[in-house]
Amino acid sequence: MKRGLLVAAWVSASTLAAGLARADSSLGGAFMVPPYGARAWGMSGAVIARIDDESAVDWNPAGIARCPRTAGVGYVELVPDAFVTQAQAVYVHPLGHDRNAETGVIRHAAGAMLTNLSADVGAGQSYVENHVRLAYAYSPQPLVSLGIGAAAFFSKSGVSGFDGWGTSIDFAARLALTSSWSFAVIGRDAFSRYSFDDGRDSTKEPQYVVGVAHSSRRGLDVEVDLAYLNEGWLHTMVGAETPYLFNYVALRGGVMLRSVGEARTTYSFGTSVRAAERFFVHYGANLDDEDAFGTVHRFSLAVRI
Repeated sequence: MKRGLLVAAWVSASTLAAGLARADSSLGGAFMVPPYGARAWGMSGAVIARIDDESAVDWNPAGIARCPRTAGVGYVELVPDAFVTQAQAVYVHPLGHDRNAETGVIRHAAGAMLTNLSADVGAGQSYVENHVRLAYAYSPQPLVSLGIGAAAFFSKSGVSGFDGWGTSIDFAARLALTSSWSFAVIGRDAFSRYSFDDGRDSTKEPQYVVGVAHSSRRGLDVEVDLAYLNEGWLHTMVGAETPYLFNYVALRGGVMLRSVGEARTTYSFGTSVRAAERFFVHYGANLDDEDAFGTVHRFSLAVRI
């Protein structure tokens, strides 16, 4: 019973947080699928201006222009002890061999990601959601990268009104201001349409994020991101990470200040282990004592091919 209540609360929170809940129609949980990657979440999601690995497919499509050919997988239990899990697989492929030696940016790159979310709601009922996301980045010159992301989802359950399908499109850009400073902007769900088996259609409210990052070859890399929704500033994110110490281990941390709804502050930390310059194991934890779901632990693995 407790597990079922937690799952129901999670689905309700997902819908309400998107600003799309209606008294006579359930819109499912398709609106709050967390982005990919323990590395990014270890910095509270403050990564759009400097992300350079496979998680850019989700966080900022323009960032895949800086990513080598990489495959990755991730896993997170969204509601502890309630069997609400999310598994993801992602792949980034540079198109061509014209990568700039100084900036690490390639002219064309593409990526794809599959996300599966499943929930055991008890009484023999389950909720399953699948997302397919495609990303493309174009760099007209090494200091500027433009990106587009397109996603499609469908959900399946035994609950009337919960089954749905839909599409959304993101637009993004990244600019290297100097060798140390970079700027990025992304419009998430700039266009979207969702349909449900009770005959209702809806759209998701666009979210706009701007980020400024400072990179240091010997010290901390730091980024500050601001997220905006129609009703105002949603949250501010600050994240930092070290280089790979002794060439093997990186440390990171972050803080998120939420301003819309119940204002509160959450904290994150994480670490990564690298082997043979090709294999990466990432861990990230999000600490939210005021959230009924408590601390969320994330894991992701990546290999450069």
